Amino acid sequence: MNYRPKVVRCRLKTGGKSIPQIREECRGQGLTYRDFENIQRSNEEFDGLVVLLSLWDYDNHASYHLHNWDPADDERMMMAIYYAEQVHPFPRYKNDLAKFKADWAAQAYDPGGASLTFAPADVEELEVLCEEATEPEPEPPAPPAPKRKKHKRRRK
Repeated sequence: MNYRPKVVRCRLKTGGKSIPQIREECRGQGLTYRDFENIQRSNEEFDGLVVLLSLWDYDNHASYHLHNWDPADDERMMMAIYYAEQVHPFPRYKNDLAKFKADWAAQAYDPGGASLTFAPADVEELEVLCEEATEPEPEPPAPPAPKRKKHKRRRK
């Protein structure tokens, strides 16, 4: 199957959340107060940005996944992602903004397989750019019919 997720231009509405609100949203994840502060900082940087997000069938469309953003917003995206990195389970940039900025500038930043996601309550859809579609794989061509061997007649 060829699968294409839904892609939507959205405005993020992640700002203005208190630490107790964030703690409630992240309950049971073993986060510290410092983690909640970093999530809050990340949310403030993301707030108001217009980005492209995608919705995927594999998670039952439960979260919007960051797809792309306007290059003019790159500085804010960098800082938002840096603060999100502080909460990463395998942090590579823990309290190292200089290294993060250097990797970002060199386009060497790799999220390590993690996907930034946003709850539907934090997203305002502005425009659908691409509808979700699942297309079956094209049928392979039928194998050619086997050739019949011609038998030579024996001479007597």
